[in-house]
Amino acid sequence: MNDSQVAGEAYEGGSGSVLVLLHGLGGTWHIWKPVLPLLEKHHRIIAPTLPGHPGGPAIPEGVTPTVDVLADLLIADLKARGIEHAHVAGNSLGGWLSLELARRGFATSVTALSPAGGWATQEDYKAIAKSFRIVFMILPILIFLTALFLRFAWVRRTLNKQGMERGDLVSPAESSRAMKSMRDTTMLPALLLSMGQRGGIAPFKVNPPLVRIAWCELDKVIPFARYGKPLQTVVQGSESLFLPGCGHVPMYDDPELVTSVILATTARVDAPAAGSVAA
Repeated sequence: MNDSQVAGEAYEGGSGSVLVLLHGLGGTWHIWKPVLPLLEKHHRIIAPTLPGHPGGPAIPEGVTPTVDVLADLLIADLKARGIEHAHVAGNSLGGWLSLELARRGFATSVTALSPAGGWATQEDYKAIAKSFRIVFMILPILIFLTALFLRFAWVRRTLNKQGMERGDLVSPAESSRAMKSMRDTTMLPALLLSMGQRGGIAPFKVNPPLVRIAWCELDKVIPFARYGKPLQTVVQGSESLFLPGCGHVPMYDDPELVTSVILATTARVDAPAAGSVAA
């Protein structure tokens, strides 16, 4: 790894084949903490903070933030870390990026958890974008008003109810970090605008690599009925499955289930390779 070229903050740990974990819009790598101890028993984990996010690689001045730009910067950052190919798992925007990495031939397998990018109409897109814009606008006030009350589990569960079912399991420190990260993702409005102008995921075929899309059953942000079905026809050759009892961000809701789904994907690529080496 060339430290002089690495641009962003990331978690690294574990051993085995490389698994890259990509968080959602306005987040950081910290959202993966519930599953890191489980996953790094099987893989070398690289969980970067995405470009344009606090702690992530900066978007060059004058460059419009788009998903393609984020994918370019992400791949450059991973290659600077010595990663040329890897398993990839992503949630929400990270799920969309994981599919883009499959399109570009970087991913050896993909587990996309409730990925963004699957709207059928502009009205469907506007419904998602509106909720993010509202949250982004009120966060400075929300952070100020809730600073003294995050120690209460019911407050954290209420604040996180749109994104997860068990928001009370997020610690006060992590809840504060998540809100501040969203507040400080200053490119968010411009990225939402470019998504609306450029559209969602363009159709492509994903065989190879192996791609599995896991839809969170209780997702209030990107519900399957409205956004998952269109994506099934766009990402040709992918497999679909569901995560029962989970909200849009499932890592706190059921870390064991999320881990098992990701490992089931990576094993289908790694196991045959291990068999060939043994033979």
